[in-house]
Amino acid sequence: MGWELPDNWDGFTMEQKVQRKLDVVEDCMKQVRKGVFDVSDGDRVASLILETQLDLARFYTDVEASARNAKHVAEYIEAEVGNKLVAEADKKPSEGIIKRQCLASDEVRDAKKKVVDYERDFKKWKCVYEILREAHIMFRNISKLA
Repeated sequence: MGWELPDNWDGFTMEQKVQRKLDVVEDCMKQVRKGVFDVSDGDRVASLILETQLDLARFYTDVEASARNAKHVAEYIEAEVGNKLVAEADKKPSEGIIKRQCLASDEVRDAKKKVVDYERDFKKWKCVYEILREAHIMFRNISKLA
């Protein structure tokens, strides 16, 4: 088939492992598009895709947890900044003023950026999982042509 994957994945993060397998699957899809894919390898690629989906499912739950955790951290930081603003004020500022000042805070802005980054990754891997489902069907059908 012309591609090799490690037997031992020690030293690889789960993201690196998934990405390496995705690169192989993408290369096989390009071969199909170009008409040079060996249909007798269809079942092996379909199997690799299922294996990748298993890895991705494990990895995906970690990405989802990171996104949720980042959201909680951002809310906590925003509350801390708001409490600090209230404590430092001569008179209690309005909720609107507190909210605007919190959003202008570098700490809050950085925390919210992390939330966006984690949520983007979460959505990306969810889409990749769905694409792999379709690719598995495609390669399973290709293997029937052999």
